Amino acid sequence: MALENRAAQIPGPKRALEVTSLPANHPAPGEILIRNHAIAVQPLDAKMLLSGYGGAGALQNYPALLGTSGAGVIEELGEGVNGLNVGDRVVFDTKAYVKPDVNQREGTWQRLVICDARTVAKIGDVAFEQAILVDFPLQTAVGALHLFLGMGKPGTGSVDEKVLVWGAGGAVGHTVIVTASPRDKERQKALGASEVLDYKSSDVAEQLRALGPYKYLFTGSGDAASQKVLASLLQPEGGQFASVLGGEVELPSNVERVYKAFSQAAQQDEQNEFRAWWYSDYLPRVLQENLVESAKFTKREGGLAALQQASADVFEGKVRGKIVVNPQE
Repeated sequence: MALENRAAQIPGPKRALEVTSLPANHPAPGEILIRNHAIAVQPLDAKMLLSGYGGAGALQNYPALLGTSGAGVIEELGEGVNGLNVGDRVVFDTKAYVKPDVNQREGTWQRLVICDARTVAKIGDVAFEQAILVDFPLQTAVGALHLFLGMGKPGTGSVDEKVLVWGAGGAVGHTVIVTASPRDKERQKALGASEVLDYKSSDVAEQLRALGPYKYLFTGSGDAASQKVLASLLQPEGGQFASVLGGEVELPSNVERVYKAFSQAAQQDEQNEFRAWWYSDYLPRVLQENLVESAKFTKREGGLAALQQASADVFEGKVRGKIVVNPQE
């Protein structure tokens, strides 16, 4: 029986999504076909859909499919795939924003998604929503700190190596100082943060400086205020910090802002060792041992047709936590 596929496509710049039937692709050697059961609407997705932001490969060609991550069940295996089986429950990442030519096959805003078998992690009986909500932000933090700032892998650092995470969604290792809202203080403490400061406090920079110095600095919000504070903490010697956003923030000449697609690092050919460790070892262990708390989320009913309004709500800041959609509905 032929597989039926449905997708939410962007027909053109700043155009509304169109839910339509698409041919189901079959996996090439080294690939797998996954029946996708979970889409988490990311701020980048919403920005690309509603503002026509073209900083990622997905929007260089139309019609386009958004989404780089998903969670679901393996439907079909390509030639040469070992260690995975039809029916396995997995979380996965694709090259939809890395290589424009694979966008229609690997964009996750569809029911059937092609994926490189090397970027798939088995999740056992972990809920699809939990898996996708852990994978994306955790890979962003670990990729930024380990691959781009040189911090050791989680669990290998020294308490003498202080880490500052601005806008923390969870502890990432070493001695961790975080900023968060006051209502999130106890949760951050439970996750392992050594100190939790209110990022809105008028003297937060002074408080942070008193707790330093820091070997690794990362802003998970990427806003201008956080970048300026982190740059000030690196004075007078200078240094670098990682940020999830670039922007027009003017920084001192002795400070480097490291701004990369951290969540896409495992898709790069030069990161073979990191990719194998992430999907075969670390991520499955984190999920199955419940080592990281997933973000709070709202399940939005309506399947693919719900993605337009869900994206608008994320873009306009109308929701707390994440919105998750099941494309099979």
